[in-house]
Amino acid sequence: MAKSFEEGLASGHFLAAASIAPPKGTDLESLGQLIQKLKGVVDAFGVSDNHGAVMCMNPWAVCRMILDHDAEPIMHLTCRDRNRLALQSDLLAVASAGIKNILCVSGDHVKFGDHADAKPVHDIDSVHLLGAAKSLEEGNDMAGNPLSGSPAFCLGATANPGADPLEPQLIKVDKKIKAGASFLVTHPVFNIEDLKRFTTYVTEKDIKVLAGVRLLIPEEVQQYRDGGYPGLFVPEALLEQIEGADLEKCIEITGNIAKEIKGSNLCDGLYVTAPGHENRIPDILKAGGI
Repeated sequence: MAKSFEEGLASGHFLAAASIAPPKGTDLESLGQLIQKLKGVVDAFGVSDNHGAVMCMNPWAVCRMILDHDAEPIMHLTCRDRNRLALQSDLLAVASAGIKNILCVSGDHVKFGDHADAKPVHDIDSVHLLGAAKSLEEGNDMAGNPLSGSPAFCLGATANPGADPLEPQLIKVDKKIKAGASFLVTHPVFNIEDLKRFTTYVTEKDIKVLAGVRLLIPEEVQQYRDGGYPGLFVPEALLEQIEGADLEKCIEITGNIAKEIKGSNLCDGLYVTAPGHENRIPDILKAGGI
């Protein structure tokens, strides 16, 4: 494995990143055990920021712990919960703590989370956040005020190959690249044709792509059908396969998707999400021949 995630992106090595969530509380013991288990299997850990608008520990604390385990974090930073002052402050703070890889996201609406009465901020969006981070790197805040010491980041953004229509998504991707993104993490891919359409467009851009792979389990099938996971579009045929499957079969199905994505040579790596079953990410990668 490369010494850093950024070096891995530049090397052409097919990367694997594991998505993990901070705890809803202060107990980090089990998460530390998970990081120790996965760190020799994946190249980086993506750490979500109140994913799905569910309140959890701030991701910077988990990212710092990942660094302490001699592994690479990718910290998500969402615009939903902070204004531009707080976002810039957080960027400076995490840079001072050695956290370099930042995934800039707008964030799911609070109606999907566990604090439905919360007021979303959305002072700026993910494109502006990327621009703010680049400005900090260049020595100035968003208002043009000079900094005493500048951070250095490896900036990423998200994209949805399954969006329909796709064209508005591609316009947004162009804006994110122009704003400073050097890598993209896609929403989970369930249809290889969607990824082909997407990467046909971005292949000539100066951007690396990690394709999302998500473990599907029977308990979540109805939520996918009801639109309970914003931005995720799972083919009905795949949901029918999952509906009566046990966990081992679900891992096999997910591994087959990962294998197809890697074999297609359409992207630079995978970003694997397995909510509640993160300890099985090595099995998913093994099933995918990775």
